[in-house]
Amino acid sequence: MDSFGFIIIRHVNSEITNKYWNHNVKLLKTLYPLIKIVIIDDNSNYNFVKSEVPYKNIQIIQSEFPGRGELLPYYYYLKYKFFENAIIIHDSVFLHKKINFERFKGVDVMPLWFFYSDTENIENTKRITAYLKNNIVINNKIKKEFNILGMRSNEWIGCFGVQSYINLSFLQRIQAKYNILNLINAVTCRADRCCLERIFGAIFSTESPKLLSNKSLLGNIMTYHQWGYTFDQYMSDFKKGTIPRFTIKVWTGR
Repeated sequence: MDSFGFIIIRHVNSEITNKYWNHNVKLLKTLYPLIKIVIIDDNSNYNFVKSEVPYKNIQIIQSEFPGRGELLPYYYYLKYKFFENAIIIHDSVFLHKKINFERFKGVDVMPLWFFYSDTENIENTKRITAYLKNNIVINNKIKKEFNILGMRSNEWIGCFGVQSYINLSFLQRIQAKYNILNLINAVTCRADRCCLERIFGAIFSTESPKLLSNKSLLGNIMTYHQWGYTFDQYMSDFKKGTIPRFTIKVWTGR
């Protein structure tokens, strides 16, 4: 089994969104030419899906669960066990500098970006967590945004986009304890997937409490770089050689 590999969640609904995954893969292949990439396609419009070049060492899985989005990489990682450790990213995330993921050996999980605990859409979050085993632990944690003194409780962090570096054995332990695969029956739309960022963040924080001091690989998404930075803006900066960060997230309304 390979030490690590990439899992990309993809949704193509136009010519421009087809550029996302192609650009993503080209950059990864430049930085990690021998590393396997798995693409999980979530309900793309195949009138627009097109490979810009012939790619090698890529596996594409067409999901049978449309609309589950960020849950799908974890679902298929548990099912197929692609590699020992996975880096799970969106198709709209672009790496321009190699990260030595080998040095993360022994790390259970690390979000790519985090955000601080909140109570956004908490009723829907509670509805979704009801599908988990041992859900009381997670529900109670999510409800504790602030402690009795009015200070942030710091009991959990959100996992932005449910993107992470995660170890397979750790994920299997989470599955055994919480049955996260059952969430495939609860998460069906974008609002649900926003709740999933909080649910997975709370689970990760509970099962790997070191995250509360070393929260993520790339920092707080709220302050990382320009919120709303578009693919067109990025490509303009890319062509000029003025990208604001080595790892870029572009924003898109899908």
